[in-house]
Amino acid sequence: MYKLNSMNSVVIPAIEASDIPYGKFKILFINVFTILYKAATLSPRKLGMDLKTINKALETSCCNTLLSHLHIIFVSLLILAKFIFGYVGLAANILALFPILAEEFADLLVPSIYTQFVENIIFTIIEVIVGGLTVRYCMPCKISLFTIFLAKNIIQISVGIAALNMYTDLHQSLMYHIEETDSDIETDQKEFFLRKESFI
Repeated sequence: MYKLNSMNSVVIPAIEASDIPYGKFKILFINVFTILYKAATLSPRKLGMDLKTINKALETSCCNTLLSHLHIIFVSLLILAKFIFGYVGLAANILALFPILAEEFADLLVPSIYTQFVENIIFTIIEVIVGGLTVRYCMPCKISLFTIFLAKNIIQISVGIAALNMYTDLHQSLMYHIEETDSDIETDQKEFFLRKESFI
């Protein structure tokens, strides 16, 4: 499809969604969706409510021992660390927009790759372990709830690995493109130097 520019009567090709490569569109959609989701869910008020709810649930379920208090503190610190790291991931996803759109600056994808690995894999595995220990020692009657929690985290890890592979593939392709461009420049410089020497 084409658009007609009324100023100078020049036909300009219209940019459509079909003009964007599918792989680039997919990773761009994932990145933008992640930014919007984090911007909507990262709320200090929600963090405070979650901490109060979890602390209250653990205090009523666990025994009043030093180990149980340490467990509650560890869970609270884990939630707080995940919340803070969410902002780091948000900033990394915003940075990742530049190499995705411009197909340059491959190094700007590295923060997003690391933060995704920590958020979607490391934190999720820790949550599963902590959740299993909590159910085992504090809430033995909540095994069915833990099963749902485990299934949800397995799906999250699978989706996180798939997204991580997409980002690493894009990073490698951009790095290969940069190396190829540098080698072409070096080849052109050598050819220019040889031609110059032949004229001399």
